[in-house]
Amino acid sequence: MNIEYYYSVASPYAYLGSKKFRTIVENYSLKVEEIPVDLVGKIFVSTGGVPVPKRHLSRQKNRLSELSRWSEENKIHMNIKPKFFPPSDPHLPAYFLIASIEMGIKLDFGEKILSCLWSENKDISDIAVIKDICNELKINFNEIEQLASTDKIKTIYLSNSEKAIKKNVFGAPTFIFEKELFWGQDSLYFLEKKLKNIR
Repeated sequence: MNIEYYYSVASPYAYLGSKKFRTIVENYSLKVEEIPVDLVGKIFVSTGGVPVPKRHLSRQKNRLSELSRWSEENKIHMNIKPKFFPPSDPHLPAYFLIASIEMGIKLDFGEKILSCLWSENKDISDIAVIKDICNELKINFNEIEQLASTDKIKTIYLSNSEKAIKKNVFGAPTFIFEKELFWGQDSLYFLEKKLKNIR
């Protein structure tokens, strides 16, 4: 069974749902199409989303409360106000993520990027942090760096975002299974329920 997984390298809810999603993928033998997108620069612009710093203070406060509740509920360590959010350059780690996918690495790189930002308080816009991730995952840094800098990767990034907009994706993470859209890490409950019913 195939599933589309749309997310941003800076999404706190993609981080919160990453372990649960991987468990679902493994339990139901899902084939994942991993689709990193430009959430703020493309999808928000097209669908009416507002970047966190530009939201009303009441919304910003509630967001922090929700992140705290969900991290506790999911038993996942999280810095709800990480030092390097929003990233100064979210595109750089996205290019490396897409390059890793092109190299056949599934989910691991994305999970590590999210963890660095939301748990380890690291700057994912820093090439040194990305290099450390590559070393940890035993990825040849020179090879992936060369691929990440190509026009091919930039084109995929843009195409991913355009595809997401066409499929009514407006936030991250979003999962599409059998043409049904599941938005947010809390929607994984309903995704798994659907999977159980068709197993």
